[in-house]
Amino acid sequence: MPRPTTPTETEHQNELGFRVWHQSRTGMMSRPHTHPDIEVNYIFKGSFAYLHGGVVAPIEAGRFTVLWGGIPHQTVEPGIVNEGIWITLPLAWFLQWQLPNDLAERLLAGEVVSGAPDPADRVALERWCEDATSANPAQRRAMMLEMEARFHRLALSAPRPPRRREPNTGEGATQLAGVTRFIAQHYREPLTVQAIADDAGLHPKYLMRVFKKQCGTSIWEYLTRLRVSHAQRLLVTTDMKVLDVAMESGFSSVAPFYAAFAEHTRGLRPLDYRRQHRPQIPS
Repeated sequence: MPRPTTPTETEHQNELGFRVWHQSRTGMMSRPHTHPDIEVNYIFKGSFAYLHGGVVAPIEAGRFTVLWGGIPHQTVEPGIVNEGIWITLPLAWFLQWQLPNDLAERLLAGEVVSGAPDPADRVALERWCEDATSANPAQRRAMMLEMEARFHRLALSAPRPPRRREPNTGEGATQLAGVTRFIAQHYREPLTVQAIADDAGLHPKYLMRVFKKQCGTSIWEYLTRLRVSHAQRLLVTTDMKVLDVAMESGFSSVAPFYAAFAEHTRGLRPLDYRRQHRPQIPS
């Protein structure tokens, strides 16, 4: 069965997009990282834990576990020592599902949500790994419909899991969970560092320094990545003109949109991205 290449830690930092892949034993992450996606973790045996927004969150085998990758997260000793399947789903795609019981809000607030053990999950995830590499649009559409249904079941059934505080989280780790949630909820609006800092009750210079330290990127780079992700979804799922896509995604004009889009898609122009991806990803 074909398997997508496992993303490296650097690729998690820098790339956007939908992926399903088999995750090998990666051990410890060297530093906290972020990516503007909803992330699914499913390990085959054992367990590991993330330090996620300053809170320790256990990931147990056989559980369909979901988190918001926009919050800084890093594995706790000894890291990931067993195999599993991972998914990253751009936030803009996830939000359009309009899931019940405030699942999106729970994830953006920093909760890590796990479903009850279900042997059918591994069967589905293995199938999605194959579907994700398929050139058949119908097969990929079936995968996305199945995935949306699985998230709906998770939203209807998952309790709020207990989480415990880590005694040594690093400067600003817990505060940044609220910052990334605020940015994720308002990235399509005109935002300033001052507005983000005011919402968090932090000084702007302190916020910028801590954000860079914990997230490995600047606030503006993080904001831009979310806007590009939103634009990617609109290009693939609508017939909107490029100007309208840029405005709807939070860009003030076409020029910065084109520059940002090219930077985050290896030089692709928006219409090239639409032509390349529309036959493969369902609307």
